[in-house]
Amino acid sequence: GHMKYLEGEIDLPLVRDRNRPPFMKVGFGFEEEITDENVQKHRGYMKMMSKPPKESFTLYRVLAYEYIDSLPVTRVELVPITGRTHQLRVHLAAIGHPIVGDNIYGYNGDGSFHGGLLEEACAQFKDSASELLQKQIFDMVENRRKRKIPNSLYNGDLCLHAKQLTFL
Repeated sequence: GHMKYLEGEIDLPLVRDRNRPPFMKVGFGFEEEITDENVQKHRGYMKMMSKPPKESFTLYRVLAYEYIDSLPVTRVELVPITGRTHQLRVHLAAIGHPIVGDNIYGYNGDGSFHGGLLEEACAQFKDSASELLQKQIFDMVENRRKRKIPNSLYNGDLCLHAKQLTFL
């Protein structure tokens, strides 16, 4: 969808998703019980899952409002200040604007919907793309993946690209 605010910040802590390892989700320190028995038996995962949520901070700026197959999408520049695993994907899903083509944190993905944010917490993000629009974009992505459309504006891949990489 089209994001309402031209720039902003997303300040949501991230933690491993206890019931969907190895994915991440927004976490506030009161995590649910692990229900998957296979996960409960795996010591490495249990050690990873016991870690508390980590501070996570992303800046965003709208670059353009666009359309793919008449569906509204927003091209944004993202700056991860902290650099957590899947940070950009989880943060955008949490505010109701998952990255186009994200088959983990987007609509019908393997991760937690809205980055694991509870419905009442999602209400604070008033410009979220509707669930119907997210489904329409998901359907369009799946259709393009199946057809493998060459040389098109969008071919069904995850729309997340690095502009610059810097190492200290």
